[in-house]
Amino acid sequence: MEAVSRTLSDEDRKIVEAIRSGDTEAFNGLYNRHFRRIYNFAIRKLGDAAEAEDVTQEVFTAVFCCLDRFQGRSDLVVWIYGICRNILNNRLRRRGGIRLVSLDELPADVGPVDQGPLARAEARQTLGRVQAAIEELPTDQRRILELRHAQRLAIRKIAEIMDRSEDAVKSSLYRARRTLADKLPEETVDLRS
Repeated sequence: MEAVSRTLSDEDRKIVEAIRSGDTEAFNGLYNRHFRRIYNFAIRKLGDAAEAEDVTQEVFTAVFCCLDRFQGRSDLVVWIYGICRNILNNRLRRRGGIRLVSLDELPADVGPVDQGPLARAEARQTLGRVQAAIEELPTDQRRILELRHAQRLAIRKIAEIMDRSEDAVKSSLYRARRTLADKLPEETVDLRS
């Protein structure tokens, strides 16, 4: 486990170290602390509440997967925003453009649907199951999954990083997704490349 830089605030350093040591409550705290900011950033870029919620969940899944590589060269929230920007840019590239929306133009009821503590608890349990399933994957599959979905790298770039053929990367990625789909039958796992 790589040490976190001393330039990081004490509070962020404690959160990162707690999460790295397996403290799920620390991750829940991180999620609760930054969810609204990341969600608002996503909705301003996307103009769609449901899509912004999806992106926000994807961001925090990526944060969990990549936290071991966070070196503390910037504030934790800046690093999280960087992940969010990458995910948004890729999503917007696929959909064909950016649609900026002023917060003043959004209806008052736009925001993540808060269905109470039970829904939040279920969401945390789901995130925990997904995180546990990812942790059980073989190291190379977990790394390829992280590079593809958290960092949004192309198969060719992943093949270079992993020193493997593109076909081998695609095969490992497929096996990782299939394993997750089998372990999490009640969740939606995208099996596309």
